[in-house]
Amino acid sequence: MSYIPEKYWNKRLLHNFNLSAVGHIGFNEYYNRWLYKVKIKTLKEVIKSLGISIYGKTICDIGCGTGFFVDFYHSQRVEEIIGIDITNISIDNLKKKYPQYKFIKGDISSPQLVSTINLSFDILNVFDVLYHIVDDETFIRAITNIVSLTKKNGIIFLSDLAGQNNISVAPHVRFRSKGFYEKILDENNTKIIGIYPLYYFMNQQILGKFKVRFFKKIGVKLDNLCVPVYYYLDRLFLSIEKSNLNLIVARKIKL
Repeated sequence: MSYIPEKYWNKRLLHNFNLSAVGHIGFNEYYNRWLYKVKIKTLKEVIKSLGISIYGKTICDIGCGTGFFVDFYHSQRVEEIIGIDITNISIDNLKKKYPQYKFIKGDISSPQLVSTINLSFDILNVFDVLYHIVDDETFIRAITNIVSLTKKNGIIFLSDLAGQNNISVAPHVRFRSKGFYEKILDENNTKIIGIYPLYYFMNQQILGKFKVRFFKKIGVKLDNLCVPVYYYLDRLFLSIEKSNLNLIVARKIKL
């Protein structure tokens, strides 16, 4: 079956409006809570190490999903948050939870999105979005829109593999290379200022790699239980050379 983003994500969120719907589909919510714990831990460390101020800043959360990052930025006392998501269920739920913020149903690759929002932001939060855009031309339009929504000297946080090659690993997942990102961002007056590893042991099946269905099912259950162990192993052994997903930080250098 072909991958239709809006239909695909609506179905996942309607089934479970929690982190298992927006995170790694192969694991349960407990496992995904640990994955998101890593994202926030790494994001905080990067914000501190790069001297990025988010207090009183304007934030645009692309692919706001269940509102995990909206919760984080809200706790940091930012000035304004606008969330964008391709699904109605995300927008409807977050409007109820955070009536003080604005949430817009939209596709980040749409040619009309930038004019519809008609604002620019200090920080663009784009976790776990761009590698779900499997068409390269659509991906390039999304990057162009993201940069257009960013103020001069504004920061973009996004996650991807950023390895040596573009790689399609599932109908809804296409990882892009560091070189591909550098080229498209440079064309849009934006530079990568850092790449930081997120996971190595986590975010993949360790004990669930068996090809035999019975053993695979048991292995995945054990992986779900063992995720705290994988978390602490990653804290010890994680490196940019070994990671299976990275946080990319970029800065817009010109209007």
